[in-house]
Amino acid sequence: MLKIAVCIKQIPLIEEANFDATTKTIKRDGPNVISAYDLRAISLAVELKKLHGAETTVITMGPPQARGALVDAIAMGMDHAVHLEDRAFAGADTLATARALALWLARGHFDLIMLGKYSLDAETGQVGPEIAELIGAAQITGARKLEIVGSMLRAERESDEGFDELEAAMPAVITCAERVAQPVKVKPGAADEAATRPILVVRASELGSDAKEFGLTGSPTWVQEVRVVETPKTECKFIDAADAERATAETVSVLETLDALKPRVHKRRPIGSARRASKRGRDVWVVCETDLEGRITRGTLELLSRGDELATRLGGAMVAIGFDGAVARHAGLLASFGADTVLTLEHPALNSYTPEGAAEAVAKIVSTHAPWGILLGATERGRDWGPRLAARLGLGLTGDAIDIELDSENRMVALKPAFGGNIVAPIYSKTFPQMATVRPGVLELAAPSEAKQAEVRTVRVEVSPPKSRLLKAHSTLDLTLVPLEGAEIVVGIGTGVGGPEGVAKVAAFARTLGAAMCATRRVTDQGWVPRQLQVGLTGKSIDPRLYIAIGVRGAPNHTCGLKRAQTVVAINNDADALIFERANVGLDADWEKVLPALQDAFQRRLR
Repeated sequence: MLKIAVCIKQIPLIEEANFDATTKTIKRDGPNVISAYDLRAISLAVELKKLHGAETTVITMGPPQARGALVDAIAMGMDHAVHLEDRAFAGADTLATARALALWLARGHFDLIMLGKYSLDAETGQVGPEIAELIGAAQITGARKLEIVGSMLRAERESDEGFDELEAAMPAVITCAERVAQPVKVKPGAADEAATRPILVVRASELGSDAKEFGLTGSPTWVQEVRVVETPKTECKFIDAADAERATAETVSVLETLDALKPRVHKRRPIGSARRASKRGRDVWVVCETDLEGRITRGTLELLSRGDELATRLGGAMVAIGFDGAVARHAGLLASFGADTVLTLEHPALNSYTPEGAAEAVAKIVSTHAPWGILLGATERGRDWGPRLAARLGLGLTGDAIDIELDSENRMVALKPAFGGNIVAPIYSKTFPQMATVRPGVLELAAPSEAKQAEVRTVRVEVSPPKSRLLKAHSTLDLTLVPLEGAEIVVGIGTGVGGPEGVAKVAAFARTLGAAMCATRRVTDQGWVPRQLQVGLTGKSIDPRLYIAIGVRGAPNHTCGLKRAQTVVAINNDADALIFERANVGLDADWEKVLPALQDAFQRRLR
């Protein structure tokens, strides 16, 4: 019989976030809920149970009140429940959490271990890949479809440009995207019956490992402090939209006053032309990514820009790392953004990407070179294999950082947001090399140097046969629109646009402005635009100089992705819509009546 385990996490409601000033950890004594992505994992497990006659077990690690989440999961259809409950587990980071879970899971000989893609309180997505590495299993992160065929899995996983088709052998660890399944509806009476079911409680001493491996003591990362970020209140200037021509003319006038129509002048830090020598313990490694067309991503250039600054201050070199020769072709570009060495890792198994292959290959050379730190993009791929590398080497990893700094002792300080950006914590690592994944779009590009040159080296590494196989990569992006990352002007759409026809009209408007387009989660859930254009709590963060929200309600789970937008224009026929609380300019109007006039006004202004 198929055996399935689902790991869940109980998280505080975002608006109820509370912190312990002494331990720098989240207090979980207030209202708590099962993380939204974990609900999808439970739902998928229940669905597979019906299809394949599986035995299902739900497991959580947390304080006594986390028992409530297990009861809820049983009410949803899970068969058994396990609670890792011990003060020794308190304050665990992702690796310490993964260690405890992996020790128990390894005993169960599960075919499938499922988790949510990430939890909304931390948004790292690291525990799943770390468990997979610790138990030696295949992994599929961000699964949006999953099918079991004999002992193999066929799946679609989310990518930065669309989705990948792949297959993997069981046992495997799956992290579930929102769209993999709908949450289970609890039947009447199921909750009362679930409350009577036994729950296995497991203490740290029963896991057969040193207690120092768990909790705060076993965590390789630590939080220096917690900063609550106050969102500045915006005063919205409402414009009478009864006359569309007059309203749009006034809108453009206000935007000119706010300098929202002028390209931003970036004072970019110049890249030096001198090539730096490598020094053990001082080199900065930047992992490079390419898109489906083989081009170096903007996020990679952002990481190189910051890596160049760090390497100069540390007195070491910056090394750009890639696989299978893909980055060597771009050595000139990488050098212009500061790379002193372009290092290609080569092996036939690396010709097609797998998370286990990438992690093993980089792990093989870390001990030899002893870099100061390793920076990866917090992309779908970086989040896929980066945590696996950290688990393999026992390293601390800060995920989804928005900046990288150095302290007075030249230690890495990774600034990590949580709860939709309402909180930022400087995170340190006890282990070397230090690791972080960094969000694309949050670091400034440097001014490249045409004179800078880099040494190009190829290193052959030995890696194990892959546990998974990439079958095909798909792009779902509209290439006639400006890419969202780094866009100066972004047009956002909500469900108020009505449907695909409305989306097409807004897309035409965006093309007129030379703008990118994004959407709220409800829009991407409807399938009107690809998920890769989603902005907000479970999507991307953007920092345009001008954001135009069309038919956007303005729920916090969207506007938290707009914190760095310079000027916001909102068009909505509901004067009480929350989006006006974030907007600088508001039009209480039917967007279809205003948009043609606004498009004409922008066309005249942009000539």
